[in-house]
Amino acid sequence: MKTHLPIDDDMKELLDKIGARMAELKHPPLSDLSAEQSRYFYKEARTFFQKIEMNDIMIYNEKIESDDHQIPLRIYQPESAEMLPVLVFMHGGGWVFGDLDSADSMCRYLAKHANCLIVSVGYRLAPEHPFPAALMDVLAVSEWAPQNISKWNGDPAQLAIGGESSGANLAGAAVHLLKDQGKQAFTMQFLLTPVLNHNFYTESYQSGYSFNLTKEKMEWFWNHYLSNQEQGKNPYASPLLAINSADLPPAMIVTVEYDPLRDEGKQYAEKLENSGVPVTYLYYEQLVHSFPNMIGQVNRADLAMIDLTNQLKILLRKNF
Repeated sequence: MKTHLPIDDDMKELLDKIGARMAELKHPPLSDLSAEQSRYFYKEARTFFQKIEMNDIMIYNEKIESDDHQIPLRIYQPESAEMLPVLVFMHGGGWVFGDLDSADSMCRYLAKHANCLIVSVGYRLAPEHPFPAALMDVLAVSEWAPQNISKWNGDPAQLAIGGESSGANLAGAAVHLLKDQGKQAFTMQFLLTPVLNHNFYTESYQSGYSFNLTKEKMEWFWNHYLSNQEQGKNPYASPLLAINSADLPPAMIVTVEYDPLRDEGKQYAEKLENSGVPVTYLYYEQLVHSFPNMIGQVNRADLAMIDLTNQLKILLRKNF
């Protein structure tokens, strides 16, 4: 049986500070909170993460029309004389939390170090807009991007999609749906600590990890995202359940040791590989869910981000 090393002291210190602040605010059990009430605590916890500034990245805020609403976008453009590969990126937050601001530091970092154009998507949140509303927003951006990103020096021939956690779920679901519709626009998918299955019985879920993301939180998120439990069997909600995963874009999948989502990420990487999809699978020990937000504060998170971003930079430009 594998022996798990403890999380680093600097990571534990950061998580302890957040935990102490939540205790000070008398954070009640999740089951007692509405989504709106929970968003307050989420935003308060995020104040402990260090903001990343990249002064040589140009930022553009846009909105696109989709049916009866607008979808906010934030575009991150590095200085470049060449056409840039593009990454359409969805923030994490369990489909309930998060926005363009919560993903800002990560998008700046990825734009700078992967030298790519980032299109960050402010998709609609649950439970006000349950499944498949967020996915429909992602599809709308998927149709918009190839026609418009050249305005910001983006190359529509090098168009990738990705996200973190629930955002990675949306990216993974989008490439399945686009394939099924015969509209595949993406040449790569980047899934960072992804949610891939409405199921809580893997070893990593049963390990009782209490670092940042827990089984209880994931159950709460799914209950807010789905209108009923039956929807969890839909492969556009749970991409791991898709019957046919062949002919999907090459994937880069990242998992970490102390994450309830670890095992489903590995299972998905294996499933894609068995279906003939090129996969780059990265696994980092002693890290917890949301580690990219700990850049500048946790050395092991810094090292992992340097490594994965270097590989992402190469894969965004690779002609598979």
